[in-house]
Amino acid sequence: MPDCVRKSFLRGSAASRTSFVIVFATCAFLICCASSAFAASVSTRAKQAEAHLPPFSLSDCLALLDDDPSDVSDYVASHSRAGNERAVLHCEALSDVLSGDFSGGADQLDALAHDAARGAEDDTPDERADVAADAARAWLAADMARKADASASYGLTLAPDSVALRLIRDRALLRLGQSDAALTDLTTLASNPLLASETHLLKATAERETGHIEAARTDIDVTLAATPDDPAALLERGIIRQRLGDLTGARADWDQVISLSPDSHEADLARQDLDILASDPDSASIHTDTAANQPSSGPGQAVSAHP
Repeated sequence: MPDCVRKSFLRGSAASRTSFVIVFATCAFLICCASSAFAASVSTRAKQAEAHLPPFSLSDCLALLDDDPSDVSDYVASHSRAGNERAVLHCEALSDVLSGDFSGGADQLDALAHDAARGAEDDTPDERADVAADAARAWLAADMARKADASASYGLTLAPDSVALRLIRDRALLRLGQSDAALTDLTTLASNPLLASETHLLKATAERETGHIEAARTDIDVTLAATPDDPAALLERGIIRQRLGDLTGARADWDQVISLSPDSHEADLARQDLDILASDPDSASIHTDTAANQPSSGPGQAVSAHP
């Protein structure tokens, strides 16, 4: 209350003070009502404006990630979120991951995967399993294999038959040095036609790391028969060939990796292997960070977690 008003109020009679209080309270009430009405009007206009926006589409939003993840914020702003809140959060988290915030995006994806919003149409176990798979891929990109294992394992509680989630978990196990456990699971998947190329690539890696070199060569040949220009598979075959004493074949594979994908992580590893081979042809490359242990595709770009 202003000082002059306060003094006037104190000097007045009890009746005048009472009248003043009534007037003051009435004014305050009217101001409050006006403020509430203005806020309600703004909210109504905002809802009406959003109602005229085209509906948000997760598939359209994900398509933007291939070109420029920063476009996601503009897409979200120009489309209606109503009824699509989970899908919006999913795409925004993937945008963060692909913009370089791997752990931050992974945290958001994990939270979304665990949040079963009561009554929402898009919180089915399969949908949340997809989100958990994206979280696990993001943790792998952040080089946090233990958290990737946890996310993939949670996803499997939602989609127990998911081949994709099992392969992500096996990647995490390989990164954690648990090659025997990964090989046990991959062996049971070897006859499954779903994601067969990736399965045999990971199985070859697990076999090489556990000393089963001939078996590793058989599995990597299966992968390359299906995907002959896969840099990760060529890198792995080069390692296997080098272990078997086929140095010419190893060099050819690693050179092909660099030719096919010169700016990739696989090419960096191939260059390292070629340098080691040039300096010490009798050395055996020991890979704790092979391309087969990396996410086969970025979060949001891979196959469904429950094919």
